[in-house]
Amino acid sequence: MFRLKIKLAPELAYLIGFWRKRRSSEGLGIYGNEEHQTHFTKLLLEMKIAPTEKIQTLEDKVFTYNTAYRKFFQEVEEEQLERFKYLNEYAASYIAGIFDSVGGITEKGIVYMTKMNAEDEMMLLRLGFATKRTKDGLAICKPKAFLIFIKNYVKTNTEHPAFKLVSK
Repeated sequence: MFRLKIKLAPELAYLIGFWRKRRSSEGLGIYGNEEHQTHFTKLLLEMKIAPTEKIQTLEDKVFTYNTAYRKFFQEVEEEQLERFKYLNEYAASYIAGIFDSVGGITEKGIVYMTKMNAEDEMMLLRLGFATKRTKDGLAICKPKAFLIFIKNYVKTNTEHPAFKLVSK
């Protein structure tokens, strides 16, 4: 029997990060607004994880059935503290995916990510990004360093003025 060998690449790490905080109960998919669904679908197609005719949508969800990739995504998630412990493009991509999925920047310049658990907080701390717990998630204590780290890998929040400031 032929088994698909999936290797982690920065682009795939981004997709796993994006999926991780929005995963749907059906197949390999996410829930969220139309913008999130479109972005996820585009990534699935670009990475050839699923053909167009295999991608399904239900109200606020988009998903496909791909057991090999779903299992791989879950393995990466379970091993995140080990896999993303260095300041490299894999960790930057993964965190950028999470940021695009559940993060943002307030008008006061506070960089935050919602739906973050203690393991996520530990991963960020090990990478050198101290956080502060808020009622909704985590606020990044040194936002400039954090944004510089993920700026080349963020795909949906690229137009925010904060990214233009850290690029200079």
